[in-house]
Amino acid sequence: MKRFGFGTYTLSGGVAVVMLAGCGGSQTPIAAPGAMPHTAAIAAHADRGKSWMLPEAKNEDLIYATGGCLGTCVFSYPGGKLVGTLDVGFGGSYATSGACADANGNVFISNNQNIFEYAHGDATPIATLDLPGSNAIGCSVDPTTGNLAVVFSGSGKNVAIFPGAMGTPALYDSDIDSTYCGYDNAGNLFVDGLGSENAPSLAELPSGSSEFSAISVSQSVGLPGQIQWDGRYITYQDLEHENIAVSRLDISGSNATIVSKATFDIKKTAMQSWIYGNKIFIPYADTRIGRQSRVGVWKYPKGGRPTTSIRVTGVYQKTINFQAVTFSSNRDHAR
Repeated sequence: MKRFGFGTYTLSGGVAVVMLAGCGGSQTPIAAPGAMPHTAAIAAHADRGKSWMLPEAKNEDLIYATGGCLGTCVFSYPGGKLVGTLDVGFGGSYATSGACADANGNVFISNNQNIFEYAHGDATPIATLDLPGSNAIGCSVDPTTGNLAVVFSGSGKNVAIFPGAMGTPALYDSDIDSTYCGYDNAGNLFVDGLGSENAPSLAELPSGSSEFSAISVSQSVGLPGQIQWDGRYITYQDLEHENIAVSRLDISGSNATIVSKATFDIKKTAMQSWIYGNKIFIPYADTRIGRQSRVGVWKYPKGGRPTTSIRVTGVYQKTINFQAVTFSSNRDHAR
């Protein structure tokens, strides 16, 4: 199975400060509001290298970004302040990790052969799920059943579905080299990846079915990235270098038609995005180093230039190589 590889980076000294830069004005980073009073506490937590969360996190909307802060960075939104870290999210030998959230604000992070579930703003997992393989990446929660789907490798099958996000998963073969997955509002599961001759491919596990079926899709959707329901359409993220885009797909039978495509002003690389309402969050690189060191926020489905860009400097800076983001709303958590 093809996987994206990343390097490893060592921890440097200093104090973590989250920086923001707007898309239309000066690109000089400014400290996030309220960040400075907590710098000593953040540095103390970083020295221990364990999960931590500021008490205020439970009352804020949160962005979870895997592949940074020695695991996963947690930022407040819209403030962009670092309010916690989790010691999971770097994945296995390929250093890949995915993330997703359910309608209640619970967050799931794939970490090699495990999936960790966190309640909104908590630093300790409320559940740990085991895969019969490794290199877990994309995940998605069925809004109709609460089932959790995870794409992984190292087994004869490559999609695991945990009933109610618990226990032992049922296993399926998507018949493609799968990478990401996403449920629509009716409980149909879609998986993307590479098919024959490394062509972009899409497969569907209809709700109640035991087998995936192939969906014909144009190669213009690009390199397989995040699959997600945006409220109207299943979306397919293109991770092609310097051509980051999200296609909205109208799926009828075994055919997918591109209804529209949002493109994003990203000159380097990007990784797994997350759509929430009229916003999309994307981890991306903006330097020659090739690491995804920023989390950008764009209007969706408009695209274009980001309205906000979040990055970390100081103690966690050299650990940043964001791989996936998800969003957990305090309003969802309070349901």
